[in-house]
Amino acid sequence: MRASFPPALCRIVAVREHGDNAVALFDTRPSAAPYLYEVHYQRENGRWSEGSSSNGSGWHRLHADSDEGVVTAWGEAPRGADRVRGDHEGSVLEDAVSSGVYLLVWWGVSDSSPQVSAFRANGEWVRAGGGLTSA
Repeated sequence: MRASFPPALCRIVAVREHGDNAVALFDTRPSAAPYLYEVHYQRENGRWSEGSSSNGSGWHRLHADSDEGVVTAWGEAPRGADRVRGDHEGSVLEDAVSSGVYLLVWWGVSDSSPQVSAFRANGEWVRAGGGLTSA
């Protein structure tokens, strides 16, 4: 994954793997306000190869012969947040916030949009958009 971008110009913020598939979130502007970029990877014969990429989160088809894929939600977290919670069609995920950025990934899902519902800061969960200030 580090070969996707020159290390001096970006940093890997988060990676999520599921079987032979992975999603990596990069900050392609580490010296200023983050510019986040998502890259999908697939492993074949033990080797990872880069697939599609985007500067926005959303749904991605994993296999041409399937209507199931992976959906992501990511972005900058509010200042002081250490965890994030999101919901996709009733499936609730919680994950860590790292360096002020979050990444939630649902695998094997249909094309639809997840919602980031809350962030945890100072041990308390606060509804997304409900009072924490941005980092």
